[in-house]
Amino acid sequence: MGKSLKDQLMQAGFRSNKMENHRESAKGRERKQAEKHQTTRNFCEHCNLIHPDVERYKHRMPTTEAEWICLGCVDKLMIDDKFRVTQQSDVSKKGMFRRYFGKTKDFSEESSGRGHQKGRPPRNKNFNR
Repeated sequence: MGKSLKDQLMQAGFRSNKMENHRESAKGRERKQAEKHQTTRNFCEHCNLIHPDVERYKHRMPTTEAEWICLGCVDKLMIDDKFRVTQQSDVSKKGMFRRYFGKTKDFSEESSGRGHQKGRPPRNKNFNR
């Protein structure tokens, strides 16, 4: 048996372009801790479906143990929006998050970082100088 054409070309000094341009893909790399917070949760733990309006609720509802719940399930379970601790979904960030059961929690004064905290008077900057 003779050598294949590929083997003959390699012996003559020709190389494949695919080998020279081969780069390791970034898909398989490990994500850093700083990048992990950027992922958005969209899986409802109550109905086991994917929804765009999933938020985290810290509640004491005996009918479910789920924390990441979609808007439809939260309304069906009648969990008040004051127990919502995240504003991570695209629906919530765009201001389209509306509850049908009870009042929708307003994150605007909490997330702005300006002003004083609720229940605490503003600090006097010249105190103890």
